[in-house]
Amino acid sequence: MKAHVSAEPRCALVWNFAPSAPGYGALELAARRFRLRLRAVGPQDLGARVADLCAGRPGQAAPLGANAPALPALIVSGLDHTDGSLGQFLDAVQRGGAGIPLRAMVTPVSRTWTLAELLNELNAEHKAVRGQA
Repeated sequence: MKAHVSAEPRCALVWNFAPSAPGYGALELAARRFRLRLRAVGPQDLGARVADLCAGRPGQAAPLGANAPALPALIVSGLDHTDGSLGQFLDAVQRGGAGIPLRAMVTPVSRTWTLAELLNELNAEHKAVRGQA
């Protein structure tokens, strides 16, 4: 089954990737080029739904005991893989030297998840691909 990307809002959630990190400028430049609003998310947002964060709504703390991986993550909404815009954006970010190992696009399923749930799923997939699961 193919995943479908939500057309709007156009945003990129950035987890654990500081403005001082190598390649952050390339991320900002690519976001401007593709008309994506960058939103840094942190522990204070772990309990919020991904769709709410992309829409600019306030974050929500996760329930006690919830955690998320430390690996940097980039979660993109509003670009499409079928027209190539998602791939072009991610390529531009990578060419700019941004080391963001966890990357995802927002789908109809993931938009209902909390940020913590999505980050943990991305981390599990990353470990499985690397043979660490």
